[in-house]
Amino acid sequence: MLLAAAAIVVVLHGRSPQGSSPRVAVTSPAPSPTPRPQPWTHAQIVALRAVLASTFAHSLVGARHWSLCVLAPDGRIIFGDHARDGVKPASVAKLVVASTALDLLGSGFRYETRLEAMQPPNANGALGGDLWLQGSGDPSLRSTDLVAAASALARDGVRLVAGGVLVDASAFRGPEINPFWNPEDANEDYQAATSAASLDEDTVEFDVRGTTPGAPASVRMDPWSSAVHFEGGVTTTDVTNDPNVNVAALGAPNHFILSGWVPAGATDKEWVPVHDIPHYAGVVLTQLLRERGIEVARSPGVGVVPHGSTVLWDHRSLSLRELVRHMLYFSDNHFAEQLLRTLGLLALGAGDDAHGLSVERNDLRRRGIPTTAMHLVDGSGLAEANRLCALTIASVLSRALALRQERGFYDLLPQGGRSGTLKGYDFESALGRVRAKTGHLTGVAALAGYVVSRRHGTLAFAFVIDGSTGDADGAMVHAVDRISEF
Repeated sequence: MLLAAAAIVVVLHGRSPQGSSPRVAVTSPAPSPTPRPQPWTHAQIVALRAVLASTFAHSLVGARHWSLCVLAPDGRIIFGDHARDGVKPASVAKLVVASTALDLLGSGFRYETRLEAMQPPNANGALGGDLWLQGSGDPSLRSTDLVAAASALARDGVRLVAGGVLVDASAFRGPEINPFWNPEDANEDYQAATSAASLDEDTVEFDVRGTTPGAPASVRMDPWSSAVHFEGGVTTTDVTNDPNVNVAALGAPNHFILSGWVPAGATDKEWVPVHDIPHYAGVVLTQLLRERGIEVARSPGVGVVPHGSTVLWDHRSLSLRELVRHMLYFSDNHFAEQLLRTLGLLALGAGDDAHGLSVERNDLRRRGIPTTAMHLVDGSGLAEANRLCALTIASVLSRALALRQERGFYDLLPQGGRSGTLKGYDFESALGRVRAKTGHLTGVAALAGYVVSRRHGTLAFAFVIDGSTGDADGAMVHAVDRISEF
């Protein structure tokens, strides 16, 4: 039996439009600050409100909707402007699924993906029937993990799968693509499928390398599989500009056309979403097995793992805390959507969006967090139909500060001006004292997180502005700077 050694974990049975999510791990930042706050006086609150009203004034001119809120360490609203009005939250909606997941599943929760068969291989290295890949919804599972799985089977002497690879994606249900998402973004890697058999965030990587000027560039898919087809080509040029490569989806699923150019010697990487994930994952695993000398008799398919199966390989993800850190640092939509369905599965026995959203709402209410104007249709904030108010968002953040560190997420947010999606934000007086989550949709800018003030400890804030004709992002940065000075 091939069983990876790991700590006991919970077992599952059964990219906001901000660019490609880096495929890297995130190192743990410094511990959370523990300032000793001074109480706010009435005069200080009045002064803060005046400063923030002035700071936001220009960015609110012509705006369709906005919701702004700052909470003191004790949860009091010390600044609010339409704080209870529902607005499109964009990616700050990820704070809700992060908070709920950590609260209900615990920071040490891990996904588990397995290869199973009805019996171990015989003396000749043959598995007498099918080989099941049981998906758990792990958003971080990579094709390199399946490489490790195939290699482990080969090392254990497996030489033949008499049946085929069957993928069990029954832990989740519902459409792979949320019907509320913008169809114009269907070819973007930040709008990938959701599946219990998720692989490489349900994208395929095209590596395009320039060869000789005037000749076609070389194109490699990672992972290679017969489930993905492409046509067209990319030209190699002798210019030194950045590559201009386009990989566009055609009408049929997992069919793409390549065009554009790349300089000689340069490499361009493009990630595009794939669909029919169970079939795709089965094809990838079948190919990996064959590359390692394991014959697979039949084509891959889909099926539920039968009772009484034997575990041949067991892969556990990083802890939920590390998965949430990645999601918040890089605004990873796929992680948020997988987490949402996981909540529905583990709390209510139904791994779909509707049950996951119900779990979120019930958990917020149980913790006394206001759900005024809350209407969510996904976990990532991609949908234009989502609505949250700043008071809900700020309250999620404020309550997290009172939790044990492993259940809160101050340390899981990027640092302003220094890391993650906040790296390019030009904080001044708040530099080094702010952690926050960004959010952007067409016309929408959002920023929500924590700022350590000079005298009053760590404050939670949430700012969302829809339709500003001014510099909404700049106003939010200046507002956080001003808060930090109190």
